[in-house]
Amino acid sequence: MVPRIALILSTGSQGAEYQAAVREAGGEPVRVSAADPDAGVHVLDGVEALLLCGGGDVAPERYDAAPSSLTDDVDTARDELEIALIRAARERGIPTLCICRGMQVANVAFGGTLIQDIPEALGPDAPIRHALRDPSGRGERGLIPGHIVRIEPASMLARIVGTHDLPTGARHHQAAERIAADLCAVAHTDDGIVEALEARFPSPFWLAVQWHPESTRTLDGGASLAIFRAFADAAARVPSRAHR
Repeated sequence: MVPRIALILSTGSQGAEYQAAVREAGGEPVRVSAADPDAGVHVLDGVEALLLCGGGDVAPERYDAAPSSLTDDVDTARDELEIALIRAARERGIPTLCICRGMQVANVAFGGTLIQDIPEALGPDAPIRHALRDPSGRGERGLIPGHIVRIEPASMLARIVGTHDLPTGARHHQAAERIAADLCAVAHTDDGIVEALEARFPSPFWLAVQWHPESTRTLDGGASLAIFRAFADAAARVPSRAHR
């Protein structure tokens, strides 16, 4: 069975890299936009797995924080949809992968909080850059020098990627702060920013990463693609229509 994987995307985004990564891993991407008035938890009825993708910031009121002037590009409809989806996916035992914003949404959905701006929190002399722009202003989509993710040896993530020190890309200014009680931090950069979460609750596959493996599939010795393959493999093991 080719597993169908719901991709929750920003309004207007085609999610080309996410779609390509899912197909390379053996899955069939099913694009879902929060702008669709019919989008809701029922989208899980037609898929075997859920992928929360990157995008703008989560509304601070979702985690009881006063808005920072540096919080940007909030989409309240997408927040509502994704929080409902990730909670429902947990209840149904649906394999789930969360990337960048997706990791932040997941942490908030289960009761965690966020750093609203990493440069403000860590100060101007912070040694690690979590986002870079090229001369045209476009976000760097490759590996970022010095952005090394330190992975807990006993984690599922370490087993998947086959290393404890993974060079990655990054395109984020927010990050998980207080980790939800039902989640566990399994990777950090050396400045203390949480880079991956795993579930404490039972799940056939549950992983959240702060970097963008869809963009670095050909750059990191296969680690990024291994994440998507492990995810798609777990989705393929879900009995067809068993969760409907």
